[in-house]
Parts: sequence; structure tokens; C-alpha cells
Amino acid sequence: MVLIGKSVGEVGETTIYCSKAATHLVEVEQVLKGEPGEGNLRISSMPQTCSGSESYLDGDPLDTSQRVIIIATKQGGEWFTMTPAQGVLPFPQGSGLPFH
Repeated sequence: MVLIGKSVGEVGETTIYCSKAATHLVEVEQVLKGEPGEGNLRISSMPQTCSGSESYLDGDPLDTSQRVIIIATKQGGEWFTMTPAQGVLPFPQGSGLPFH
């Protein structure tokens, strides 16, 4: 799934690959690919599983109030960002999408 949206806050956590992942409620502005359903979505930030006990060395990418492009996949019935480094992209201000 690919969408434009923004996190309205952290709403808990889950576990994937034996690591903790922060779960956010995401306000969906526009779905670009996929069919996630209607309304806001619960999406977890894929943790950096090889980093020891720290889930997000560079900070949780969904811990922002800015509009972002989210690339996510469903794992075990839950949505997760595709990768720790490339699942959340900044939305370019004042221009269109950075891809066609």
C-alpha cells in the first residue's frame, strides 16, 4: 500500500521479528496504491531489528505531524512500514508527488 497521510499520534506498540514497534494512528489523505479500507489506519513503524535493544536509532519515522508518503505492507493482519529506512518519505511541499 502507498498513501499520503500524517500520524495523529502513537496508539500503542506491537512486536515484529522479536522487536518492539511503535503503532500510530494515521489520518489517510489519499491512497495511491492498494485497498486499505476506509478511515484512519493503525500503522506500525518497522523497527531496526539488528540494532540491539533500540528500535529506532534515527527516531521513529512516523513520529511526525507532517504529511508524509507511507509505503506499508500487511504482516500478520497488521500494517507496517515497508522498511525501517524507506517506509516513510517526506512529502515535498509546494509540488506534486516525487514519482509518477
